Amino acid sequence: MANDFAYLALILWPLVAIWLYKRNEVIPATFWTIVGGYLLLPVGVDFDFPLIPALNKTTIPAVMAFLGCKYLARQNIGLLPPSGFERNMILLFFVGSVGMVFTNGDAINEVNRFIPGLGYRDTVSVILSQGLLLLPFTIALQLIKTHEDQVQLFRLLVLAGLLYSILIVFEIRMSPQLHKWVYGFFPHSWGQQVRYGGFRPVVFLGHGLWVAIFLVAVLGAALNLAKLKVQITKHFNGLIVLYLVALLYLSKGFGAIILGMVLFGSIKFLPIMMIKRVAYFIATVAITYPLLCIIDVFPHQYLIELIEPINSRQAGSLQYRFNQEALLLDRAKDKFIFGWGGWDRYKLADSVTDGYWIILFGKYGVIGFLSIFGLMYSAMTKASYNITLLGDRKAQALVVGHSLIVAVIMIDQIPNDSMNSLFWIIIGSLIGRAQYIKKGLERAESHSIEAGTVGAC
Repeated sequence: MANDFAYLALILWPLVAIWLYKRNEVIPATFWTIVGGYLLLPVGVDFDFPLIPALNKTTIPAVMAFLGCKYLARQNIGLLPPSGFERNMILLFFVGSVGMVFTNGDAINEVNRFIPGLGYRDTVSVILSQGLLLLPFTIALQLIKTHEDQVQLFRLLVLAGLLYSILIVFEIRMSPQLHKWVYGFFPHSWGQQVRYGGFRPVVFLGHGLWVAIFLVAVLGAALNLAKLKVQITKHFNGLIVLYLVALLYLSKGFGAIILGMVLFGSIKFLPIMMIKRVAYFIATVAITYPLLCIIDVFPHQYLIELIEPINSRQAGSLQYRFNQEALLLDRAKDKFIFGWGGWDRYKLADSVTDGYWIILFGKYGVIGFLSIFGLMYSAMTKASYNITLLGDRKAQALVVGHSLIVAVIMIDQIPNDSMNSLFWIIIGSLIGRAQYIKKGLERAESHSIEAGTVGAC
């Protein structure tokens, strides 16, 4: 049970956000408001009022970031992307949510469980809650535009990782105790954090897997900055990268270590165009994964046999996840378009849901899955297309490296439910940067035409 300080921390975070916006420029203030809340506020604690989404470590920082950008930093930002594919995908998700409610008015009455049907109030709740979850994406899309903005975001991410590493190292050595000591309870199963004769650090993220994938994102940012020879801190960039690699290994997330190796090998040794192809391949596998499962061509058994000699325990865990996925996918096919909705309606009585993709597919159907994964894939396609408009190789390298981080985030949603506000910032900022590249070229062409017209006159 959460202690009083857990609720006090949520209550005080808006004051922290106001202070951040009063003392900093808009990008660092927004970053620390959203990411600081994700890294430090309690897991599973919220204020749940009728008819509005729960106010917790995700929604409170997102709302305060929007208000801070709009009213304290005086930024011209909206609740939705101003136009284009991303706006349409979010609106499609909202339309799909309405369809989901209207096709799930029937109650589920099974052995040992009864779940009532959905009503019109659930429509409002879903739209508001998902809108708040996507708010960091929308804010980042409108804030991050230039190469310098991108560099600043990555430096902030590495700095956040280095500061957080103090707590991570403590829990690697002393066991994951901080959430219990500070907020009064442990947020997950203790047994899942014991690995290989030691502990997975949990800190304030809820599970050791989330810490590991957070470190993957930090490592990706550090590798990109090191490749561009951008000074991260006063210390040598290579030492920071090696430190993060060691920390990722000690965090004992098998899948995260593999993804970290992909990032390290690709950014460190591959040319720009090859990194782009790697990112495209990974992202394409992620967005087509449900289809590959439905037509039964994804090599599930081959992956298990590949991992078995390396880590038999991990192979067994993966086999269990695949089995659960298959059962949940069979259920999802019954409401293929709009999904089953919330309140665990999409689950079987004894289901275990790990992957974000199957949760999306089960709850919101194919429309919900394609809307959310379409936002991620849009970042990949726009960045890939628009880097050809850049003449600066360093700017190209950073956009492509950013794309690879987004691809890694996408593929991690297959086995894990690791989407969070930081990842939506990373995805939204890549789209914002890609759009600005195109608009910048259009402005340059416009000025050139105008200058030519004046000269002719």
